[in-house]
Amino acid sequence: MSSLLIVGLGNPGSQYQNNRHNIGFMVLDELAKQLDISFKEDKNFKSYIAKKNQIFLCKPLTFMNASGDAVIALKNYCKIDEIFVIHDELDLPLGELKLKQNGGHGGHNGLRSIHQVIGEHYFRARCGIGRPQNKEEVVNYVLSDFSEYPQALIELTTQALMEYITQRNFTSLQNHFHTKVTQ
Repeated sequence: MSSLLIVGLGNPGSQYQNNRHNIGFMVLDELAKQLDISFKEDKNFKSYIAKKNQIFLCKPLTFMNASGDAVIALKNYCKIDEIFVIHDELDLPLGELKLKQNGGHGGHNGLRSIHQVIGEHYFRARCGIGRPQNKEEVVNYVLSDFSEYPQALIELTTQALMEYITQRNFTSLQNHFHTKVTQ
């Protein structure tokens, strides 16, 4: 089976732990539990890494705007065949999950950083966090905590990733999970 790198986007540090921007880290923590593996800090890859067979989970320690640094280091060193990125999505209502293959970064700084080093050809789990009413409040919004822990969204996204790990069929995955909403 081909190697798979699953990257959860977020910011390191306890002050960001429950931020909307850290939904990728939250999902990877749950996925690691499901796979019965643990994260270890790896300074060579600027990340927390967990591995099982040819499946690598990565939580970059580079902060969101430099996520690509960790992704390219792992991709090249471990000879990764497929990449799946989990990230927060302002343009989706809170709790909605959409899956995407390839495409633009949509202004998301973590995706922009990844695009700069590997291009746009990877899979994505877009986890809806909603959007603030005032456009000028976006930065404060994504860096603020969820008002309620998004357990249903985390579980739904983890379920989708587990299905992808076992079946490796993105079209089927999209058909099964693409428009799921947890609320």
